[in-house]
Amino acid sequence: MEYQTGRPRPAAGAPDTALAPRATRRARTAVLSAALLAAGLVLTACGGGDSSTDSGQKSSDSGVASLPTASSGGKKAEDPSAAQSSDAAIEAKRPQVRLDSSQEEIDQLWNVYWACLQAHGVPMYTGRVEHPGDQAPPVQEQKVTDQYKAQYHACLYKMPLQPAEERPETNPHYADDYRAYVKCLRAKGYKVHQVFTSDGNPDGWTFDDNNDGGIPTDKADRDCRLEAFGGKGK
Repeated sequence: MEYQTGRPRPAAGAPDTALAPRATRRARTAVLSAALLAAGLVLTACGGGDSSTDSGQKSSDSGVASLPTASSGGKKAEDPSAAQSSDAAIEAKRPQVRLDSSQEEIDQLWNVYWACLQAHGVPMYTGRVEHPGDQAPPVQEQKVTDQYKAQYHACLYKMPLQPAEERPETNPHYADDYRAYVKCLRAKGYKVHQVFTSDGNPDGWTFDDNNDGGIPTDKADRDCRLEAFGGKGK
């Protein structure tokens, strides 16, 4: 089963949790992002930038290095303001996914990012390629993300930014919108419920016990996202 990522999503890592199937090329984004965070990388999520996809290129998912700190050996620490400025410049270049972006548009953006990682030497998971010529995703192993932090950082400017409406740091009504999204899925007959972090923030959804409502279809998921996060009916 392939999993949707980068959208309002099922909770990851909880017992008896299933994720909605989505396009294969974007399937590993959430898992790899979690691995990068565990490796000490910080995913930035500022609103962002106008970038275009490279013609004919395809690409991959994940990661950004944390701000430089003072180094050992008597070397002078980098200026934090300069590092922040550099990070801001990267954010400004990242392609912005729209709430109404088609799956084909989203796939192309991730393909461009994955291709950048591949060009920088990040190992690709070729066994996940469905059709000849498709861009493979990066290998999702902790030792790989640890080893290729610099390469991930070099390609960060190509990593798609999710719609501002679907990110809590750019949507002040995210919690209410996410609640409406899960309510919409339930109204369509899917037996799911919301999951929260320890501090009460939305952390995805999971299936009810003895689920018999099936897995939300792409159309149902898209319709509910547009309704809940797009402000329809508000």
